[in-house]
Amino acid sequence: MQKELRFQKSCFIMPQSSLDFLSKESIGIIGCGHLGRAIALQLVSRGYPSDRLRLSLSGSKRSLQNIIDCGLQSCLARNDEICRDCSIIFIAIPPQSLPELRGLSFPQDAMVISCMAGVSLQAIRRILGVEAVRIMPSGPSSIQEKRGITAIYPDNEIVIRILQGLDLRVYRLLDEDLMHIFTVGVCLPAAFLVSEDCDRAMEEACKCLSWQYPDLAEIHSWARNVLPAFGTEEERRDHIGRMATKGGITEAIVESLRENDDMLTALEKGIRRSRDISGRYEEK
Repeated sequence: MQKELRFQKSCFIMPQSSLDFLSKESIGIIGCGHLGRAIALQLVSRGYPSDRLRLSLSGSKRSLQNIIDCGLQSCLARNDEICRDCSIIFIAIPPQSLPELRGLSFPQDAMVISCMAGVSLQAIRRILGVEAVRIMPSGPSSIQEKRGITAIYPDNEIVIRILQGLDLRVYRLLDEDLMHIFTVGVCLPAAFLVSEDCDRAMEEACKCLSWQYPDLAEIHSWARNVLPAFGTEEERRDHIGRMATKGGITEAIVESLRENDDMLTALEKGIRRSRDISGRYEEK
């Protein structure tokens, strides 16, 4: 049985800090797809030196070309090099790729920040043998437009300062289980794009779920305000595709809406997908 989280409202922190305090730190990003690349670009745009940044790729030619197009090819490194050289390490791979990192030697004094949806701290500890802080950022475009939000669990002041420096609005979660619902919250922009004229339905669905996570109503307003404008229908579809990782939470919501489920059902399916992902890595 899932424990009740009724009325546990998180607190948020507005962006306000610079990244100057990281001048002596080396940052690595394991998995530089859409999200990892957005974090890297935001770091550099906020003045973090690119020669102290290390990025790894899964081997995709398209991802490599995107890194080259961004002028970050000199930052490319292997995962083991990131673990050897970096004091702050973001893990921004799809959750199903987590077992591929088994065997990496993460320094015990490194700050490891997981962006993997649905993957619990317990699973990270068991599979990678390292302590981590979980965050769940909104989509890459919102990060690069300086309109992004993120959750964090557990509280960590250094990580919060980094996230603030990336212009992210930070929500401190009171319980790790709330990450499942917050993750659905950052998927709301994609739901808006799939289901036209759904604002009232989404508002009602968020109200129904707010007994578990009260901030969802506020996140609904954020999602409505970050929707991009598209010149063509193809641009809109491509944008949704970049947000919906295969097997992920956004995909579950998008597929549900395309099957003509109502909005509440679609969001509940997203929460279940997040819990299913988490369950795959729970110790038997």
